[in-house]
Amino acid sequence: MKRTHSLLMIFVLLLLSSCGYVPSTYSASMLVVTEKGNTSDKEYWIKAYDPNNQTKEEAFKLFVDSEILWENLQVDEEYVSKYEKKGNQPWRLTEIN
Repeated sequence: MKRTHSLLMIFVLLLLSSCGYVPSTYSASMLVVTEKGNTSDKEYWIKAYDPNNQTKEEAFKLFVDSEILWENLQVDEEYVSKYEKKGNQPWRLTEIN
């Protein structure tokens, strides 16, 4: 009886802890900015690619949270960067040098 109770408790805890999990992907690489723009509701984005693993045609969109950072990014420049993707959300630029 005690063992069944313990197994049930472990199962419930595992079930509860898995309910809020959102898979995240983090990446760091060189990025070359190919394009930049913004939406009508002031979301800033860039298109970029990793020159070590991709071609210019494989550029992907990353959203930039800071307008000041977005303004300082230059098209055709190469940067060291970190970016993340949470669940089904688009890529977000988290750090750039």
